[in-house]
Amino acid sequence: MPVLRMIQKSSEDKIAEALKGKHRSLTGIFGKMITFIAAGIALYHLYTAYFGPPFAVLFRNIHWMLLAVLIFLVYPIRKKRVTSRPGLFDLLCVALSLVVGFYLWLNWSAIAARAGAPITADIILGALLVLLVFEAARRTVGWPIILVSVLFLFYAYFGQAMPGMLAHRGYSIARIFPYLYLTDAGIFGIPLGVSARFILLFIVFGTFLDRSGAGIFFRDLSLALTGRFVGGPAKSAVIFSAFIGSITGSSTANVVTTGTFTIPLMKKLGYDPAFAAGVEADASTGGQILPPVMGAAAFVMAEFLGKPYLDIMIAAAVPAFLYFATSYFMIHFRALRDGLVGLPRKELPNLKTTLLGGFYYFVPLVLLVVLLFRGLSPARSVFFAIIITIALSWLRRETRMGATDIYHALAEGVIKALEVAAACAVAGIIIGMVTMTGLGLKFSTLIEQLSMGHLLLALPLTMIASLFLGMGVPTTAKYIILATLVAPALVKLGAPLLAAHLFILYFGTDADITPPVGLAAYAAAGIAGANPLLTGYEALKMGITAYIVPFMFLYGPALLLNGSLAEILLSFATALFACVGLGAAMQGYFVRSMPFWHRPFLFIGSVMLMETSFLWDLIGLALVGGIFLMEFIALQSRGDH
Repeated sequence: MPVLRMIQKSSEDKIAEALKGKHRSLTGIFGKMITFIAAGIALYHLYTAYFGPPFAVLFRNIHWMLLAVLIFLVYPIRKKRVTSRPGLFDLLCVALSLVVGFYLWLNWSAIAARAGAPITADIILGALLVLLVFEAARRTVGWPIILVSVLFLFYAYFGQAMPGMLAHRGYSIARIFPYLYLTDAGIFGIPLGVSARFILLFIVFGTFLDRSGAGIFFRDLSLALTGRFVGGPAKSAVIFSAFIGSITGSSTANVVTTGTFTIPLMKKLGYDPAFAAGVEADASTGGQILPPVMGAAAFVMAEFLGKPYLDIMIAAAVPAFLYFATSYFMIHFRALRDGLVGLPRKELPNLKTTLLGGFYYFVPLVLLVVLLFRGLSPARSVFFAIIITIALSWLRRETRMGATDIYHALAEGVIKALEVAAACAVAGIIIGMVTMTGLGLKFSTLIEQLSMGHLLLALPLTMIASLFLGMGVPTTAKYIILATLVAPALVKLGAPLLAAHLFILYFGTDADITPPVGLAAYAAAGIAGANPLLTGYEALKMGITAYIVPFMFLYGPALLLNGSLAEILLSFATALFACVGLGAAMQGYFVRSMPFWHRPFLFIGSVMLMETSFLWDLIGLALVGGIFLMEFIALQSRGDH
């Protein structure tokens, strides 16, 4: 397969280039030390997954202390000056992280006894922890989320100077920093708890899957399934990126990981660079809402709502399917419009050979879902999934994972989890200040007042707030921010609890492909050599379902598999037909390049079909069916059939 080999080499070069300047070089004695520490951290978390973690605040403190040490050793102060060894400031940050962590660990009984009466050491170390969290986040995820959290700190301190309903009594430094440091409502709150209990383990699981050969198998399988059809390479990119994106927990990280293979392949076969980048950005972003992992946001949602993780996964299944179905049809119609064909069969992996050589890679994923259905915790379920992945790697000589491979997989998984952990720690600062000041209730009241108490009017406001607050923030952190500030307003106005939280997750995730700031689109554009704004526009078109479906499942719970079997089947069938209509409307092609005036009617009819009421379905069916019929008649009258 010469084309695929060439693309694979290009992808490996691009991955190395992408990592260069972000991490220090993990080679030599320094690299061995980092690997040893990271592997030890992974083993500790696997131990707690099986036997259970210690008391919540202590466990989260240990988790952060260990990962903070790695962050300051692995990530340089400035990306433009990457040294091969940590400097004095890095080592100082490591030492201070250990001091802050051990102080809380060793003095927990005394701290609990004087709850509400912090001493000077509590205040100083609390302030130090906040600064260390900011520095760790700056090195890993950048400035946006830090700036947001600083604004919340200022809001908590200068509350008396705030206008109108935003005003509050104001809190002193002696109250703010101990609150963030010594309670489970601040830095060591739910976000970091989810990072410690679930996210790190699932990222480690993804690393084991990849090292066992599953990544190559799913890439080859997606190419074997769709590569030879119209738009095949782009369809393969959607399948591959969706699978990987569900595990990574970051749209941008997924673009860098999978896009280095998929984008050059699409460009090589004639796809426009902006379109190729848009496809990758769309699929990578969609992975964040794809069960079973959903970029780890599902675990946070389960904690926030007090619902079983399984309920979240089931409810999100149909909307995620509709998202990728629309992407599939858009690719199909775009390829027909531009006359793009698939790869030659001789350039593609053989489907039968691919399946026979790797069908067992589905076993860990199936086992994970089965264990969750049987009531095991996500942590223990993923523990067994990792064990079975290691065992399955021994089915083929070239993928067998020995002690050295396992050791490096453990370390690699922890290093990949550092960015998410830093984002969760900063998110804890935001949540802590919202809780302390009561801002969440005030924000909800503001939305309620602006919408005059009408849910329908509140939804666009919530959408705009979610898109704005989700810009430049990793998936897990943006969900936490939105769940605290925005979702309560929808629930107060009568939206179902789970539907409201999925609504804000969808639009928070959409921020990654929404111009002008969509970071996933920017990352994909960089790989493709395309215009970022044009890439964002293409990604927005590809992901249009994610801007429509949330409104529909708020009023039509059947899309969340909540209703009678007849209601669920009817809503699914009409929504799937709507995906075809949306794909054709956005690309301007069905069986031919359609007149422009057909497209708005087709779009409106498709939106109506996604609404679950019978009357809207009838009107939508008439519009979509009518346009499709006119297109077929026009094609036949030209003699093009």
